[in-house]
Amino acid sequence: MQRARHGRRTLIGAVIAVILIGGVSAGAWAITRAGSTGAAMCGDTSVADATAVTYGRGLQSAVGTEFATQHDIASYGSDFWGQDYDGTRPVDALAAAVDSALAADCALIRLAEEAGVDTSPFHAAAEEAGGVDAYERIRSRAEELKDAVRAALLEQSPPDDAALRAAFERLGNVYKESDLAITVWRVHGGDAVLSTDIAPAAVPDTAELRDRLIAAGVSIDELHIDSQEISKEDLYSAQILDAMQHAEPGAVIDGFAGGERLVLVDKVGGGLLTFEQAPQLARNAYVNDLLEQRLEERIQADPLRVTTDLARLLLDATP
Repeated sequence: MQRARHGRRTLIGAVIAVILIGGVSAGAWAITRAGSTGAAMCGDTSVADATAVTYGRGLQSAVGTEFATQHDIASYGSDFWGQDYDGTRPVDALAAAVDSALAADCALIRLAEEAGVDTSPFHAAAEEAGGVDAYERIRSRAEELKDAVRAALLEQSPPDDAALRAAFERLGNVYKESDLAITVWRVHGGDAVLSTDIAPAAVPDTAELRDRLIAAGVSIDELHIDSQEISKEDLYSAQILDAMQHAEPGAVIDGFAGGERLVLVDKVGGGLLTFEQAPQLARNAYVNDLLEQRLEERIQADPLRVTTDLARLLLDATP
């Protein structure tokens, strides 16, 4: 999501993913250091300098990495944030990211308040100024706040069938893929057997095919992969599932390691879900779209007013 007003646009996609979900309580944001007017105002509530610094520390790794990539900076010292690179400084990029993050959080907290959502769990996290860990706690509570706002929006603006179908149609196919369980053979060699005895659309006689492969001196490693059971870290199994999502038993494809080939022996599920098969998916898509729209409206209304030089504040606090 992007800010409409100049100077408050999120600079990189990685930062967007971090900042879109958020929210803070008025009590937590109102804490300011002695003699300070605060970093910003969310409506009539002051955002403390310490809060802005916590956001900066949480975002500085992503922003610094992106800035270094954009400006081809191979190494940098302790003065990195304040140094000028082609007319711009890393701290200016960090200040813009913090501005966008605070604006998005301000929009969400106001939306939550309008919806009657309890923000006290987020309040507790937002009071704990600090570094990356403190920022991650804020983000965790922000996820919970966002879920609560979704629930409130569904109750206050329940979708009809047409709205659900429209939301479902807007979803990319990757979100509509059904659960899939497959049996796959990993083989090395055996090209002559596979090319003459099996066709992509033919269901193989597995016993006969196994005998032919073994007779040809081919070793067979049988894998059973279920999309509901594999871990996120199992990238190899995920690659196989993705490759076989729309294949039929009998398909032979090149593997993903060491010259192997993969034979799809059995398959349950796969393909794309229909609206009738996935009503909850449509409901989730509807409320996600609605929440994004409401947040965008509040960000466009520009509820956050920065009242200090964020770059200077962050430069003083950033090692």
